[in-house]
Amino acid sequence: MTEIKLETLKDLIQCQESPCVSIYMSTKAVHKGEFKKLEIEFKNLLQEVEEKLEENWDFKQRDVDKFLNQAYTLAADSAFWQEQNEGLAVFISPDRFEHYKLAVDTYDKSHVSYSFNLKQLIAELKDNQQYYLLALSPNHSQLYLADRNKIEEVNVEEMPANIKEFLNLDEEAAEKYQSVNTAGGSSVFHGQGAASDDDNEDLIHYLKEIDRVINRELKDSNNYLVVAADDSVFSLYKNINNYDNLLAANLSGNSRQMNKKELLQNSWQIVEPHLHDYLNKDKERYLELQATEKTASNLEDIVEAAHYSKIDILFLNKRAEKAGVFVEDENEIKTMGNNKDYDLYNFAAVETLVNGGEVYPLDSEEMPVESDIAAIFRY
Repeated sequence: MTEIKLETLKDLIQCQESPCVSIYMSTKAVHKGEFKKLEIEFKNLLQEVEEKLEENWDFKQRDVDKFLNQAYTLAADSAFWQEQNEGLAVFISPDRFEHYKLAVDTYDKSHVSYSFNLKQLIAELKDNQQYYLLALSPNHSQLYLADRNKIEEVNVEEMPANIKEFLNLDEEAAEKYQSVNTAGGSSVFHGQGAASDDDNEDLIHYLKEIDRVINRELKDSNNYLVVAADDSVFSLYKNINNYDNLLAANLSGNSRQMNKKELLQNSWQIVEPHLHDYLNKDKERYLELQATEKTASNLEDIVEAAHYSKIDILFLNKRAEKAGVFVEDENEIKTMGNNKDYDLYNFAAVETLVNGGEVYPLDSEEMPVESDIAAIFRY
């Protein structure tokens, strides 16, 4: 299963052949071992799709069987249901069949349209953000890329593996860096004798080199950076750091004594409270601009603005739906009453995303105003 990235969404948006089937399903029952229940629920959703294909797309039974063959094969795969997480997304069109295991819960829903419905997949992207973890000590440095469920090493060219290698020390000279504690507010080393000013300067030089290399590696990233380090080392590093998204709290302790599972669990506890930092800032911005012409909370106005690339920030209730079509020549929404209709909330989200805007699919109580949709305009 493929990891959800912005490029994943943009690739799905490019679906040219219809019908495009989107299926979302909660798979939390896997945690109770209810694998058969998941299989039955998925088949029920496929039955909904069958009915829509027959009623709205004039599919005969043989067409349905061919179109959904891979989906029914998946439904019967018992091993597949035992490997689920919180949610499942499946996308089917004449030229593709893709499925994604999701880290955040979803609600059961099937869509059949001329394009994929991506609202819940965008929510997954927002609520399972990737972040970087830097394990840092005089004896070990390693960068990781992680999210809610997994962590993997990132090989960074030129990053020194340890201070011994960086300073080209022999074993005896490196012993004084074996442990670091804080005493009287300054970093001191334990090993052969007391630390000298030169020792601190060596450590700072080592940390500056790591900062230089890390900034080069992450120059195009907006992901948070968590540092796993002794408090005294982190105190030095955060004063040196030039990466804007370094979090103020560190994962304290010796990272070499933690396995990857512990690193992931402990670092996620630091990152999770910050997942909605950008959302909260954008909500505040919306409220500040609410009395101006730079905001809107009317579906028709927002759909038009999304089509013409005017939207900077879009908030929407991810469960809200309204069938219709935006008619460009008339700049208005119409309801066709046939398979040409699509979900206008999804249309606004996709158009905003394609044109470089930010999209927040939310629960209704998380919306900045009492509306199912709200937007901040670029101009």
